[in-house]
Amino acid sequence: MQTGQVKSINMPKNAYYASEEAHKKLSSTSDRIIKKTPLTGARIVADKLVNSVFTYAPKGMAGSRNSNFYEFLSMGLIPNITGSAALIALFNLANSKFRSPDRYFAAISGRKMTYGVIFYAIGKWLGSKLINKGVQLKTGVDLEMPYKKVVTELPEYPGDTDLTRIEYHRVFESADFPRFDLINKMGEQKGNRFLWWDKIAKKMGFKKPLNSPDQTIQEKVREIIIKATSAKYISSYFWAALGVALAAQEPFEHKISMPLQGTKSERIKGLARNFATTLRDSFLDLYNGNNIKFKYASKIVGRTLIFGALASTILGIYNATRGFKIAQNQPDTQIDIDKEYEVA
Repeated sequence: MQTGQVKSINMPKNAYYASEEAHKKLSSTSDRIIKKTPLTGARIVADKLVNSVFTYAPKGMAGSRNSNFYEFLSMGLIPNITGSAALIALFNLANSKFRSPDRYFAAISGRKMTYGVIFYAIGKWLGSKLINKGVQLKTGVDLEMPYKKVVTELPEYPGDTDLTRIEYHRVFESADFPRFDLINKMGEQKGNRFLWWDKIAKKMGFKKPLNSPDQTIQEKVREIIIKATSAKYISSYFWAALGVALAAQEPFEHKISMPLQGTKSERIKGLARNFATTLRDSFLDLYNGNNIKFKYASKIVGRTLIFGALASTILGIYNATRGFKIAQNQPDTQIDIDKEYEVA
């Protein structure tokens, strides 16, 4: 039999397994979960950004029948980045046109706007990330689990042979249609289609393997997706608002500079320390209220943002995982094959 084909082994009649070569070929031509590393998310964002500029936008402008909703959403990166860059440039590029002391005050506004835009983006990312990590720690369900989707396109012109492209999605990005099939496929490649489900069942409190863990767990996973998605929307904007508020404090009016003395490594560490000190002082100003005229009101607003961001994260994780351990409410469905049963 040819290499890469399905190969029979010494098992009951009509029982087969796919060789390693066949699995590799199948993985390159069909949807599959990809290995997640610390840089996976960054690589996916970079892929979407590059394709948005050089592939998706030209296809849309040309009226391609292969343009889809995924490409539309991916192109949202373009206005986000260009809009943020425009805000930063608007308050910084014009500084050279002012005379002193106006140039000094213009530079203060420019620095605050720069940090505000950056901290807003970091805050939105952090709010969502904290919810995802909290849910994963408590349930084992990784809401950011990525998979590669192979899309077959329609021919754009006679003789068009480049009919496949790659999209990057998340297994649990949809509560209605989560890709449970890919989870089973990943388990099958490791010899047990219920491998992932068994891990989640242990997190749910089941001490014995379930006969059909996927059927028991699927609805609970869908519930987690819905609750966690709502929590991320709330939490991410709390953290984004907190980031903007931190950038608006007096410490960020001053330039954060790199020390002039020392080796390159020491100077970089010195810059990091200066930034950390500025961030700490900004946090204290926000917490204690830095507006002399309205100190009490500014203190209330600052603490509301700080504790609101923390509370939205903690409560969001709690609500998304509440009622997850259902083992004690489930009957024992495990069948002991060594035990004799009588049928009434």
